[in-house]
Parts: sequence; C-alpha cells; structure tokens
Amino acid sequence: MGLAVLRDISLIWLIFLTLIAIIPFGVLFFFAIKGMVRLRQLVKLYAPIALSRTRLVAALTEEYSQKIARPIIGAKAKAAQVDGTTRAIFARRKNE
Repeated sequence: MGLAVLRDISLIWLIFLTLIAIIPFGVLFFFAIKGMVRLRQLVKLYAPIALSRTRLVAALTEEYSQKIARPIIGAKAKAAQVDGTTRAIFARRKNE
C-alpha cells in the first residue's frame, strides 16, 4: 500500500467526518426555512384580521378617552378662567 492510497483514505475519512458534523446544521436550517415559510403564510392569513382589530381598539380608546377627559378639561378651563378673572379684578383694585 502506497502513500498515495493512505492519503486518499485519510481524505475520504476527513470528508466523512466533516459531513457528519455538518448534517445536523443542514437539517436544522432546512426545518428553520420551512418554519419561516409557514410563518409567512400564517402572517398573510392573520395580519389583516389583527390590523382591523387594532384599528378598532385604537378608535374606541380615542373615543372613550375623549368622553372621559372632556369634562375634566372643561372644568380645568373654567377654573383657569375664573382664576384669571379674579386676578385681573384684584390687580385693578391694587392699582387704583
């Protein structure tokens, strides 16, 4: 058996060991790609539904926050008007 034959056998052995080390990663990537394809299909299916629901929630949140905040803002505005009016009246009295 010559040196060339041993060299060829060792190269084949190293290639075989490399394949054994790479095959799990190949399988992992294969299923990861299949999973991503399936995920894209699900997103295309459910994204419009989720978008419509989130728009509905945003609209209702805005509507109810306006209903709740409007009286509070109105009361604060009236209080500020009264405060400004009383300050103006008492400032005039001090100047007179």
